[in-house]
Amino acid sequence: MTAINGDAVPEKKEARSRFGSGSNIIPLTVITAAIFVFLAVTRENFMSGQNLSSILFGVSIDFLAIVGFTYVMVMREIDLSVGSVFALAGTLTGALLVSGWPIWAAIIVVLALAGAIGFVNGLLVVRFNINSLMLTIGTMLLVRGLSNVLVNELGGQTYPRAFRSLSRTSFMDVRLTVIVMVLLVLAGWMFQRRAALFRKMCFIGENAGSAIVHGIRVGRIKIAAFVLSAVTAALAGIFTASRIASADIRMGLGLEFVLVTAAIIGGASLYGGRGDLRGSALGLLMLALVLNGMIMYNIEPVFQQFIIGFLLILTVALDTFVNRTRRLDHG
Repeated sequence: MTAINGDAVPEKKEARSRFGSGSNIIPLTVITAAIFVFLAVTRENFMSGQNLSSILFGVSIDFLAIVGFTYVMVMREIDLSVGSVFALAGTLTGALLVSGWPIWAAIIVVLALAGAIGFVNGLLVVRFNINSLMLTIGTMLLVRGLSNVLVNELGGQTYPRAFRSLSRTSFMDVRLTVIVMVLLVLAGWMFQRRAALFRKMCFIGENAGSAIVHGIRVGRIKIAAFVLSAVTAALAGIFTASRIASADIRMGLGLEFVLVTAAIIGGASLYGGRGDLRGSALGLLMLALVLNGMIMYNIEPVFQQFIIGFLLILTVALDTFVNRTRRLDHG
């Protein structure tokens, strides 16, 4: 037995959790690099500064949304409301600014609202044992409806200049979101290597009942993860709204499926106990390169959804196979 901040956790479980973090990094890096090289060699425009900057910028914004999402998955839960929270946050921030609110006041209020949505999701999952998949589908539809109402109210108005410039904020010609992504990846790596909390989260994902027996506060940790998932999705939505400069009813549509696919590719599991923020970032980058390559090859945009759907089915199938193999290996 190993003590984690006073809570006893079996050493075998801890070892498995550590192995589950980052086990996909090397092969995923190789695959992503191979896709990059292939596109660089076969498409002239791929290596243009504008194209590479656009890819990295888009990935850095989506990465903000996957931060909390990844840690929800570590604990064997899912949050399919992220795309709708993403849309509501961006649209509501724009609506408040159009109404004359100061930009930072609007952002703080919107992030607080997103945190409240995440808190309700987590509370219902913990207190009433509601399946998080079904619950967050309901939240997704409810929040998406609110977002669509705001889009209609705005009627295509352009957001104020101060908000439009937010996503373009740079430091030494590097976009703020890219800097934040790099810092969060490094922080996530340290968190996963050293923090007792991450080991608890993995333990919860592997066996929540056993975690409760060992004194881990499962409910509080799960609720905190749902709050983080909603807040980081909202932050990504705010930057996206700033980037597109006006309300868009399509904003965030399908984002939840992109995040699931990227997280599983990066080493997370629908069966809990595993997850890696570095892997999630690489998964997003790989998907972005694939989609960018399809554009470079003039493949129909509707086919891009087919590719995302195919990759989602493939990753879920592989995740299920790996989970069954792990169960057989551990009795």
